Amino acid sequence: MQDEPSPPPELPLDKILPLSLKKLLESNGIYTVEAAFRAYPDQLLKLPGIGISKFRQLERILFPGETFTPRRVPPPIPYAPGSSLNSVLSPGTVQVLARGGITTVAQLQAASRKDLLSIKALGPTKLREIERALLLDKSFTPARDDVPIRHIKVSSLNGSLPPAVVRALARGGITNVDQLKATEPAELLKIERLGVGMLREIESVFFPGQR
Repeated sequence: MQDEPSPPPELPLDKILPLSLKKLLESNGIYTVEAAFRAYPDQLLKLPGIGISKFRQLERILFPGETFTPRRVPPPIPYAPGSSLNSVLSPGTVQVLARGGITTVAQLQAASRKDLLSIKALGPTKLREIERALLLDKSFTPARDDVPIRHIKVSSLNGSLPPAVVRALARGGITNVDQLKATEPAELLKIERLGVGMLREIESVFFPGQR
């Protein structure tokens, strides 16, 4: 019986590749050009140490005219451990709520819009997502009252006047009651963004019936 002919030997890597690429492939179990062909493209891209630069170099040598573009998949946002809102809302929204101490539907439904908007990184877009998913009887329309305004730390007028008025007065250098009472209405109206409406608020608190 005549023996069947042996298949031709596979081409060693050193016949065609630079030494650095040869060593890289061999360290990952690829010893012949044919084995590299079989690994192209996905297995080659997954090899430790290959990188996109070396992958392109292999393409130019072994696969002239071929250009494989890997699909970019953004890393998933991890769910918030211990939150029952996972899978109810998007992972990003669940993470933000968890940082604000909200991890259950009951806590979420008990929170006011001001409470939710005061959580860092939770804005109108995430609030609408929450409403669509859990608060179907409510519809959010941004209003001035929903946006927290920071107090002026150096002003003793905090708590006596609305934050926006305190901020306007501070821009004009007025941060206490004595300075305010010593300033004429005409001078107050010269302060940037302090209009007649704010002046009326100041008068109703500090000068009732006097001006």
